Amino acid sequence: MRWWMAEDALRDRRGHWFEYDATFVRDLRALGDEVTLLADAAAEPFIQQQLGAQRVLPPSIWHRMSDGTGALRRLARVPQHAWQTRGAIRAWLRRHPAPDLIFVPTVLVHHLLGWSWLIHGALRGTRTRVLLFFPNTPVRLDPGTGKPAWQPAPTSRLLAHLLRKLAPDVAAGRVILGAETLPMRDALSQVSGVPFTYLPHPVAPLPATRDPRPSTPTFASYGPARHEKGSDVLQAALKLVRAQSPAASTRFVVQWLESFRDDRGTWVTRDAALERDPQVEFITRFFGDGEYAHRLAATSALLLPYRRSSYALRVSRVVIEALVNGLPVVATRGTTLAAQAAEFGALVPCEDGDAASVADAIRSLTTNFDSLQAQGRERMPSARAHFSVAHFRALLAA
Repeated sequence: MRWWMAEDALRDRRGHWFEYDATFVRDLRALGDEVTLLADAAAEPFIQQQLGAQRVLPPSIWHRMSDGTGALRRLARVPQHAWQTRGAIRAWLRRHPAPDLIFVPTVLVHHLLGWSWLIHGALRGTRTRVLLFFPNTPVRLDPGTGKPAWQPAPTSRLLAHLLRKLAPDVAAGRVILGAETLPMRDALSQVSGVPFTYLPHPVAPLPATRDPRPSTPTFASYGPARHEKGSDVLQAALKLVRAQSPAASTRFVVQWLESFRDDRGTWVTRDAALERDPQVEFITRFFGDGEYAHRLAATSALLLPYRRSSYALRVSRVVIEALVNGLPVVATRGTTLAAQAAEFGALVPCEDGDAASVADAIRSLTTNFDSLQAQGRERMPSARAHFSVAHFRALLAA
């Protein structure tokens, strides 16, 4: 099969895009497919050298999501980015034969508008199928009823309209609408009235030469600290755990690049006492090349008290990295992280936004670590099979 992967978010090595796209490119080629990766025109040369990416797409919209631009300007970016995407793909089509499938891994309304124009225009006379993947959408669950609903915003209404316009193409098999979790698939299918397909988020395990069994138990949380990830709750829980067991040998590692605001608008900063604690390490920078793999190999378990308001539907790549490497996980009840860890790994659940509950979960993880580690390793083969490019491809073909 001939693939094009159109990923304008692939600009540098920040975030998860490089690892995600590299996994697809490498494994699809190993399966005998031909893959052309289309990236941001300003992508760093490393991206081109490592993945053979073609730098043809407009500037990443993902990297401009929180730049402080006013509401009207943000709305204007939707048709602007869509038009630029349409132009870039039309120009590429004029120079290259259409592939069997075009995979757009991270779709926002900006992308969907542009691809709708392409599907009903430049791609109309081709046999090319288009897979539009939605890792994050303006859909939330009602706190009372648990029913999904669109967020009240103009871009949400536009997204819903564009999905309805694609319904005949989905029914004909020309377009596949993908979601990375079962709750997201069900929610999007319900609110849009158009069927979505579950396709699991592929993650490559650590190389076999790395043995994730550090001599000192190390519990970690990687990725920039944010309110939606419960970083403030985790920090408060670590203070409770360290106060109760100051002589414990367990190490804690938290990546915390910068302060952030909580839901009340208050700045949350690193705790001074924890910064002085010899058993706690704060990583205050982005990882260098290969550093994350080394860090993960030296980790015993992951602490992921992500908030249900943000992760009841969407996926977290970090929890899948834990599962495919056999690492136990602390995760919040009612999130996709907890559901996936319960099915494919070793879960210690905690309550949403509750520091005392997270502290109890960490203590339970410490006390029962050997059995939890054994459970994680026992389920690791099924996790690796499920969250693989080969399984993704097989589901897509089916």
